[in-house]
Amino acid sequence: MSLKDSLQERFRRFSEEALPGALGDVGEKIEHFRKRLDHLNCSLAERALPEDRKPRVRELSLSRKAERAGQKVVKLREKI
Repeated sequence: MSLKDSLQERFRRFSEEALPGALGDVGEKIEHFRKRLDHLNCSLAERALPEDRKPRVRELSLSRKAERAGQKVVKLREKI
């Protein structure tokens, strides 16, 4: 077997056996990292919003979701 054939065989075995597992592990780590970043982002957004504005922001968010869902009229609660 020539050096070229030997290298091709090793590369083929590596690409069939080791590479898919390694790529799967990397994909899982990236997904875990994305979830941690999302959690951090939500936490920072929660801290940045003053307590007295949170109910209004929540209502506006629900209103936008209702409009996207196809509701024609959305009533917002009056500020108390």
